[in-house]
Amino acid sequence: MAKQKGRAMLLKISDGEAIPVFTPFAGLTSKSLQINNERIDVTTPDPVTPEGEMWRETLDGVKSVSVSGDGQLVEGANEARLVTIAMSAAAEDDFQVVVPGLGAFAGRFAVNVEYTGAEDMTFSITLQSTGKITFTAAV
Repeated sequence: MAKQKGRAMLLKISDGEAIPVFTPFAGLTSKSLQINNERIDVTTPDPVTPEGEMWRETLDGVKSVSVSGDGQLVEGANEARLVTIAMSAAAEDDFQVVVPGLGAFAGRFAVNVEYTGAEDMTFSITLQSTGKITFTAAV
């Protein structure tokens, strides 16, 4: 089996308006994208024969999307907006995560940002969904 080529991941930040317009603010070089769909276990014993067999029953559950990685920031107003969001009480806003060849995830995410380094600053970010996330497949 041939090794798959890695994909770039582009992060876009909203302008904060009700109908958001997204602009790029970072490209991630090391990254992780996690899509969860945790089921809720609603298994209950039969009230007539509680000692009888029980079959597991589940319902649609908790869905979430999280993104983390390190990369390069696009310097300018979007970096300042990102830090302002991270410092706000809710620390969340609308973001778009673009995976070329796959598609784009968009919605409300909580954000954590970390800057580290001695000579050159490096950038790490974690986005965790806080509401419904939409996915638009690449054409």
